[in-house]
Formats: sequence, structure tokens, C-alpha cells
Amino acid sequence: MKLMMIFSFVFFSPQSFGLEKQLIEEYKKIRSTIEDKKFAMSDNYYFLFGSVTVEDYEDDIEFIAEANAYENLDVYAFNLICWPDYLDTETKVKIFYRYLEVNPLFDFNKNITVLKKEKKPNDLINITYVFDRENNFINFPNTEQLGFINSCQ
Repeated sequence: MKLMMIFSFVFFSPQSFGLEKQLIEEYKKIRSTIEDKKFAMSDNYYFLFGSVTVEDYEDDIEFIAEANAYENLDVYAFNLICWPDYLDTETKVKIFYRYLEVNPLFDFNKNITVLKKEKKPNDLINITYVFDRENNFINFPNTEQLGFINSCQ
């Protein structure tokens, strides 16, 4: 039994350390982007950024911050679309969320983990979430999928 544990540690540890090192290197490349855009994508990972104030949600901090991270991803996806000038914001939002009801950004997501938790002044907690692109895919809508001509190109 002990031999098996030693073997598995020696055999699997370098692989997990390699993945951790890769994740850290990719995070270093996008960390300036993540706080600004609240979403970033590297070669192998998606990064989401969420915030929550401690005094409002003492018990469910990670859950609320994760919900905030998904809202930030919705805003990021919304801003990728080249909207026609004749639409007001309320109409754009209605169209966008109606589209997402039929075509969600994620078919499913798995293995989302907390990468970094940081407490800021005024009891604000920022949490960076990460999940791999190998097992997860984000379906970002584009202008044509919404039925509009892309005049931004």
C-alpha cells in the first residue's frame, strides 16, 4: 500500500505541478486585463472576476461573487456585439437576454475553481475564478447571430 502511494505521488505530482505552473504563467499574462474587463482568456484557461462586499453577504461570499463574475461575463459578451445605432440600450438588453435564453454562453461548465481571493478596503472581496478551455466552451454571440448586419468591421 505504501509503495503504491509513493508511486502515485512520484508519477502524478510532476504532472499536477506542471499544470499549476502553466496556470500561473498564463494568469501572469492576463492579470492586468482581468480587473479591467472582468474576463480574460488565455491559451488554456478562462478567467472570471467577481466582487462582493462582506457586510452584505457574510455567509455566501463565494456564491455571490461567482454570480457577479457570471454577470461580468454577460457584460463582456454584450460589449463584443456590434449593435446598430438605432437601438436603445433597453432594447439591446432585451434582445441579448432573449438570445441567451435560447443560446446560453455555457452549455455546461465544470471545474470552476477559485484562483485568487483578495480583500480590498471597504470590505470588498475580489475573487478570480478559473476553468480550463479543454472541457469548457463559451458561446459568445455575435452581431450576425442576433440577426443584424455587422457594420463595425
